Amino acid sequence: MRPRGEILYDYLNSRMIFFMLAAMAIGWLAGSALDPLRVLVAPMFGFMTFVTALKTSWSDLGQIFRKPMALIVIVILQHLLTPFTANLLAEFTLAGHPELIAGFVLAAALPVGITAVIWTGLGKGDVALSLTSATIDTLLSPLVVTVVMMLFAGRKIEIAYTAMIASLFKMIVIPSVLGLTTHDISKGSFHKKYIGLLGPVSFFCMCAVIMINTAAAQSAATEMIKKIPILFPLSLGMVIFGFISGQALARLFSFKDSVMRSCVFCAGIRNTSAGLVIALGHFPVEASIPILIAMIFQQPAAAMAQRLLTRASSRD
Repeated sequence: MRPRGEILYDYLNSRMIFFMLAAMAIGWLAGSALDPLRVLVAPMFGFMTFVTALKTSWSDLGQIFRKPMALIVIVILQHLLTPFTANLLAEFTLAGHPELIAGFVLAAALPVGITAVIWTGLGKGDVALSLTSATIDTLLSPLVVTVVMMLFAGRKIEIAYTAMIASLFKMIVIPSVLGLTTHDISKGSFHKKYIGLLGPVSFFCMCAVIMINTAAAQSAATEMIKKIPILFPLSLGMVIFGFISGQALARLFSFKDSVMRSCVFCAGIRNTSAGLVIALGHFPVEASIPILIAMIFQQPAAAMAQRLLTRASSRD
């Protein structure tokens, strides 16, 4: 019989959309009342990253390089194609708002979100590829995010690159390295033994991070959305573009069906929680607004993509 903690963790993940939207709603209503809790965001995010990395070993990451084309498509091409498209559209529709343009570029530069692994499993894709891609993309995030921002947004606003890189290392890279190493030292037993306890705590940390960061951006977002209502359709369009471009690139390189599904979710789902932390900590608050709106659409869009892929598979 499975431990109750694992059953609870699986239940929480199966209701992920509800909990994420509820966390955003609570944060939006709470507003500045949650400001004292912002000091907890970085340690909670680091804990979430550590728990996620416990699923993977260093050897898993090494194996993916034996057939690297799918990884190249997911990690490299997506981090060029999507930011370029985001910058182009934002420049055209949001001229005179460099902070918002930088926010769209940052949203496109973010590493693969770990929920991509969950959706890949639900969509019958290559879970191992999604997990290793998300881990590698996370480890590369200080380099990738910095380079993308320099290329597409460096001249638009002043960015504290050193502080941003340090933050990415603290919240993402170091916890990931610790998680991978713990997995290997314990030969995977640590994850199996403690995921029933750590998993639910990590899930609620994710909800808390979303709630606190939504509260921090609420005032600026309310004012900006009223002034520039096109932010909503533009953010939705970029989220949809991520899923579609993932499938298009997979088709272009003739990947098998399971790999194509992984590309769809890894390209479409970005670590928006990390994006909000970075934007609120190292950018003008307006830069967080495109990421906040993307967070609203991302999981429902993933559910729609999973449904369409399942329907296409049943027809085939």
